[in-house]
Amino acid sequence: MVGAVWVTLAIASGLYFSFPIFFVALLDEFGWSRGATAAAFSISSVVQGVLSPVVGTLVDRLGPRRVMLGGAGVLGVGCALSSRIDSLWSLYLIVGVVAAAGVCAVSWVPTGALIARWYPEGRGSAMGVAFSGMGAGVLTVGPLAQWLIAGFGWRAAYLVLGLGTLAVLLPLVWLGVHDGPAVPASARGTAPGALKWGAEIGDALRTRAFWALFFAYLCTPLAVFSVVTHQVAFAVDHGFPRLFVAGIFGLTGLLSVVGRIGFGIAADRIGRATSATISYGCTAVGTLCLLGLEVWPHGAALYAYAIFFGLGFGARGPIITAMASQLFPARFGAIYGLLSVGNGIGGGIAPWFGGFVHDLTGSYRIAFLIAVGFCAVGATCFWLARPPRDAL
Repeated sequence: MVGAVWVTLAIASGLYFSFPIFFVALLDEFGWSRGATAAAFSISSVVQGVLSPVVGTLVDRLGPRRVMLGGAGVLGVGCALSSRIDSLWSLYLIVGVVAAAGVCAVSWVPTGALIARWYPEGRGSAMGVAFSGMGAGVLTVGPLAQWLIAGFGWRAAYLVLGLGTLAVLLPLVWLGVHDGPAVPASARGTAPGALKWGAEIGDALRTRAFWALFFAYLCTPLAVFSVVTHQVAFAVDHGFPRLFVAGIFGLTGLLSVVGRIGFGIAADRIGRATSATISYGCTAVGTLCLLGLEVWPHGAALYAYAIFFGLGFGARGPIITAMASQLFPARFGAIYGLLSVGNGIGGGIAPWFGGFVHDLTGSYRIAFLIAVGFCAVGATCFWLARPPRDAL
């Protein structure tokens, strides 16, 4: 079952984070500003944030499998329709809304609930292994997208990826995903570290832990997405070939697999706040290595970026999911969906902001340095989310 979730997340996340590859091709063809083009990724994040509570509620009522089946279909169709983009509004509608709805319904909200149901013990490790599929998706889909774009054009690339998604994900979810046991009402407040006053939505919203996790989820894309969205364009601006940069992007995905698993295991052993803090440190160092291209445009800086940024890339997601499932065992789907609104807000601001800063100043320096600052803020939020008598 973890294998099916792993592949599902690999495909969904790979498609989602392939936008930086298509970003450069879209700029070349249409000549749009970087801020306006990156806004599609921002809209996508906002839409996912808005839909996350709805998806979470549907997961609680219908089960993860049905929701994921619908999401797989919408994602595949949205990706295929992206081949027909011919204006900014169609980019926003198809990539920012349709494909985003599919990603939301097939990705971390339903899969997080699914893993929480099947693995009540060692959730940090289980989440890390399952969510490492997201890094593998970045490793494979990004370079594949660039190869397709170079050989056949970006429209054909979108069409092939969309049809491939439908051909693989629908049967995979149908045959390989099973809902598992639902959390009984009697389980409220009985899990180690669970909030003793219960985990109903209203109660959760009145806790410090909920809002600390919410802002941790908000700070994470603010620390990551302005860099991820513009990393390819930034490196190309400094004279590196596109296929080479796409390979570096893929390398961050490979290291992300290692980081998600490693930090997931570390979360169960040294504590989740400590593990998250170290992962933020990796993200900050990686971002500074990338920014170092401004003074030292050498391939070694890109490799250093891939190593450090890749190790931290996505490592917080499994940790947040494990913490939330332990703190709020009842109505987890709906509560996790509400937490994901923070991720949507941060993800909505960061990609557009990075492009806006470049359009305004001709450089990504300010945007990247602000992203480093949010690493420190996000780490602080994890420490504030720890329950009394830290059982995490």
